[in-house]
Amino acid sequence: MKGIKLFLWVVLCQIFILNNIQYSGYINPYYYIIFILAIQQSRVSSLLLSFILGLTIDFFSESHGIHAFACVLITYIKPFLFNSTNHISEDINTMRFDVFFMRTMLIVIIHHLTLFLLEDFELHNILSIILKTLISAFFTMILLIVHKAIISIKNEI
Repeated sequence: MKGIKLFLWVVLCQIFILNNIQYSGYINPYYYIIFILAIQQSRVSSLLLSFILGLTIDFFSESHGIHAFACVLITYIKPFLFNSTNHISEDINTMRFDVFFMRTMLIVIIHHLTLFLLEDFELHNILSIILKTLISAFFTMILLIVHKAIISIKNEI
């Protein structure tokens, strides 16, 4: 039930709020990544849920599958980055902040770089793509850190 609530929450936030925040085309926060980080399913289920999440965002963003691809990619590489032996990642709610920050930052940068490369890949745009990736990753990380802080406070109560 928590997974369904989180899925609906991130999709609604992304579609109705965050997709409308674009300052000069460089600030594009993608909060929905928190769902992928929080998935505690088997490998196949995680990939399927990530694909559905990405496809849902693509449908409302009219982005032709780039979110689905980026979501599946980070879900696929997440166990390798999180050093999980059973292909199920640690729970981000109980993860120490420094571990959460480093692992999440890597996932966010890979996601954003993939997304922006697929969206607008031309060799003369590479600096623009890198700049957009870094700025959007910064704002996405702020949202993810706030999410983790709220969940940590909620778990302590």
